[in-house]
Amino acid sequence: MSKVAEKNSTEIKIKNTMVEVNFPSRISIELVQGNELRHYEIFFLVTTLTLSTAVSFWTTYVITPNRVILFSAFAFSLFTVLSGVLTFYYRSKLYNGKITRSISLDDFK
Repeated sequence: MSKVAEKNSTEIKIKNTMVEVNFPSRISIELVQGNELRHYEIFFLVTTLTLSTAVSFWTTYVITPNRVILFSAFAFSLFTVLSGVLTFYYRSKLYNGKITRSISLDDFK
């Protein structure tokens, strides 16, 4: 008799359980240009790599001053600044060039 009572109480609990799912009325998607994203990622990588190289040359120059090392430190520092400026330029194009598309969920029916 106890198995029947457990089964009936489980069925009552299942019947009293209610699940609500709320969906928004519209979906908005922000699109960005692929070329700007690609250029931003490339110049971000170049900036990161040249920054560590420039710091290495400056550290070497402080330890052992040499004209060739000084020239290399200046060259990589200039290259780092140039690629950093291009990184921020493409980043601003990414954030300012977003295209927002919006669609109603009723269109999917």
